Amino acid sequence: MWRLTLTAALAIVGLWAVSQLTVATWLAQQATQREADWAQGISPWQWDFSDPASIVHGGSHGIDNARHFSGELWLSAPDDGVVNLSLPLRGGHIDARAVQHAQLEIASAASGRILLLLAQPAGPQQWSEVHISTGVQRLQLALATLPDAVPAAGLQLRIETTPGAHLRLRSLGLFTTPCESLETCPEYSRSAPPFATPESLLRYRDAQQALAPALTIRAGGHTGRTGQWLATHLPSSSSLLLRLASALLLVLVANALWRRLKPSPHDSPRRAGWELAATLGPAIALLLSGWPSRDTPVEVDVTLLLCLLALMLLPAPGPRRWHWRGDRAAWKAAIGFTCLALVPLLLLAWLDPSDTGSRTPGRYLRYPLWATLQQWLLIAAIAPRLRVLLPDARHCALACGLIFSLLHAPNFALMLFTLAGGTAWALLGQRHRALWPLIVSHTLLGLALVLLAPPWLLRSAEIGGRYLMVP
Repeated sequence: MWRLTLTAALAIVGLWAVSQLTVATWLAQQATQREADWAQGISPWQWDFSDPASIVHGGSHGIDNARHFSGELWLSAPDDGVVNLSLPLRGGHIDARAVQHAQLEIASAASGRILLLLAQPAGPQQWSEVHISTGVQRLQLALATLPDAVPAAGLQLRIETTPGAHLRLRSLGLFTTPCESLETCPEYSRSAPPFATPESLLRYRDAQQALAPALTIRAGGHTGRTGQWLATHLPSSSSLLLRLASALLLVLVANALWRRLKPSPHDSPRRAGWELAATLGPAIALLLSGWPSRDTPVEVDVTLLLCLLALMLLPAPGPRRWHWRGDRAAWKAAIGFTCLALVPLLLLAWLDPSDTGSRTPGRYLRYPLWATLQQWLLIAAIAPRLRVLLPDARHCALACGLIFSLLHAPNFALMLFTLAGGTAWALLGQRHRALWPLIVSHTLLGLALVLLAPPWLLRSAEIGGRYLMVP
């Protein structure tokens, strides 16, 4: 028993190290890129109108007939001749004191006026105004100095022109005076003090950037230095590499289909280990490389989909004795574990009722379906292969929990919860061979976690590069 406890403790330390180093490396990569941009006068606030996510539809006007075509946003001015585009900051803010001019690429069929409006506590404040003529133009907009401006949580692009006039928008960016070198831009970079968890580090970064949005924050201490070294020496994932991984996984999917048509009776540890590595290895590698991010390339989606598809199609070793409904003992065990796991979550919610305001139940309506897929993969695909490698049921369950937690990297709090939950579900699955009781337990505990856990414990339920986003 003490060996199993020691293994679990080492697994937790390993997950903590993976999470800390991954976050530190990502922050170092982001800081290096942003510092290089600042040195060229390029701010982080850029909008490409070929992307539908470049506009917040809820706060915009005059875009009922808008469409994205040929790398541009095509629209027609409504009856009042006013087009008002609300531009997303994605949880961040704009520092009006850090930029001096804007650049807008636009084509207009009529003359008019363009305004940039900055969101301020007293209401939208005019930041820039320029008159436009007909034709394709690249406009330079001088930004007014706003000494009393606070970091703005919103920006609006307002176009006033002739009703029915056709407009084409390509891009908008905020710029500043270029630095002579990176060393002359020290005000844009800062190292954070050492923190025990990545949640604390990211919370510090969010607080600092809310006050000074132009800042880039790096991790501090030994973790920050190691992350900087990794950011410098690790190769970045390329589109070609992702396409190659997808091609190899497609071959694996074809092999899985062939094996289902001609099942092989040989279930060796080597085959089980190879199948786990070939399907889950690329998925975990993508998570640690920063995917999925806010703008995930289609190659990543295809690779992740093929990972799951191959794992689902490959025949699991051993007889398929599991079933869906489960007997009374299976439900009793699953309900008992669920109630036991809910106690600390309810206690934490009672001790710290604060909430970020972003965890609404509507966001998780699709979670039961996702929990069903995860539980099926854990019990029917991963656990049987690990049982071939680890005959002891307890060691096999802990290995299942560890793999399950790595699939939630680098969210450290979420990795801890999924390590405990995945281990318990794997143990119950091996004992009772029933899926529905575990699916219900997974769904209830997953929803309870994101709705009850305080912000300092669970920053967000995001994984991969999306974990760095402001909750």
